[in-house]
Amino acid sequence: MQALDFALFGWLNADASAPLWLIEFARFASEVLPALLAVTIIASVMFDKRWRYALFTALVSVIATWVIVNVFRSALPFPRPAFFGLGIQWEPQGMRPGFPSLHAAGTFAAAFSLWCLPQRAPMLAALAVAAVVAWSRLYLGVHFPSDIAAAVLLAALVSIMVERGVSRPLSLALARMPARRRLARARRTSLNAD
Repeated sequence: MQALDFALFGWLNADASAPLWLIEFARFASEVLPALLAVTIIASVMFDKRWRYALFTALVSVIATWVIVNVFRSALPFPRPAFFGLGIQWEPQGMRPGFPSLHAAGTFAAAFSLWCLPQRAPMLAALAVAAVVAWSRLYLGVHFPSDIAAAVLLAALVSIMVERGVSRPLSLALARMPARRRLARARRTSLNAD
């Protein structure tokens, strides 16, 4: 399995002859696209109430994914390609553990969280953004393909569990709460915040 991972990494990692514009695009995708995806999801809440549910699910999913990845990396510190002297690391990561990819896991968790929306276009667009982020991590030489594959699987699992185990029960509980109690609670919260 490691031989396949090394071979795929060698094929996907940018070599010294890679065009500078593509390296810069990969850096942009790696560092800016996850933030743009987050801002887009947050801004969408202003236009449609159904996005609130998706935003909450995405937020909890990304936080849970971050915690799981960091715990896993601490418990089982699998090395990055640089440890083996493979390819070119266009974004220095040192010898920090890299399994699974936190960039890929976070963006895929946010993207998969959008499956609860009635339209599929936002989720498909977010998945395309997450795929570009994942590609950039391979292209820049900071992750193995297995790091990305594990991140995608983790993100899908976490987003489904959060939607089913947290968002949906909370939404149902809020829907059952009488409107008067909800309004009174909202007033108390706003008075306490002042």
